[in-house]
This record gives sequence, structure tokens and C-alpha cells, in this order.
Amino acid sequence: MQALFESLDLGPSDTTIALLILLAIVFIVPVLLFLKLSKNNLLVFNNEDGKVEISKAAIQEIIQRTCEQFVEVGRARGDISKSRGQINIRVRLKLRVKTRLQDISNELQHQITRAIRDDLGIENLGVVNVIVEGFLAEPKPQA
Repeated sequence: MQALFESLDLGPSDTTIALLILLAIVFIVPVLLFLKLSKNNLLVFNNEDGKVEISKAAIQEIIQRTCEQFVEVGRARGDISKSRGQINIRVRLKLRVKTRLQDISNELQHQITRAIRDDLGIENLGVVNVIVEGFLAEPKPQA
């Protein structure tokens, strides 16, 4: 590695600075990856015995199962984020054609909110946004 720096024709102080920057990158990237991966659980609440967390995967599973109850929903995927102490949900959907968008989105938001807030007891639920990414065609009738 030192040969690489020497071939760049840098002075001793420039070589030291370049080496320090490289070392900083080598150590910072794994730390950032660790911090990003450790945020897979969301703090639900604290009590006198400790804290209670729920994984993002568990919330995504609840969203998926809630959406599967609606025949109008072809595919659904939930994205969870936490901002200002609130858990926010973005549900990405593919709907079947001939679906009333306002009706299904209102009902989905209500059911997802109920499942997370009421069934799990998560009080810090923020918004549940529905994003329609497309529509699935009706199957062709068999002849």
C-alpha cells in the first residue's frame, strides 16, 4: 500500500493524511453498517423489568396478513420507519382492477392501525400511508 502512495508522488505530510483518511474509511464503514443493521428492532415501550421491542419483520408480517384479507389487494409490502418517536408505515400495493381506491385505502389504513395499535398495544404509531404501485389484470375467462 505504501508503494501506491509513493507512486502518487505525495509529500510525507500528504501521505500521512491520505493514509489517515483511508484508515478512517476502513473503520467508519463497518460501524455505520452495524448501526444500520441494529435498527431492525423498534422500541415499543419500557417498563420496570426492561424494554420491549418488535422487529420490523414482525410488523411487516402483520401488514402482509392484514392485506391478504382483502380480495382487492393483489400484492402488498410494508415499509416501516421511525421518526420523532413515531412508527410510520408505508404500504405499497398492487390492486386488482375495478377496485375503488378510496374505499380500499381507508379500510386498509383502519385495519392496519387497529392491528398494530390495538392488537399489539403499540401506542406510538404515526401515519399509515398507502401507495398504489399498479394494478393487476383480471384473469381471462377459460373457454
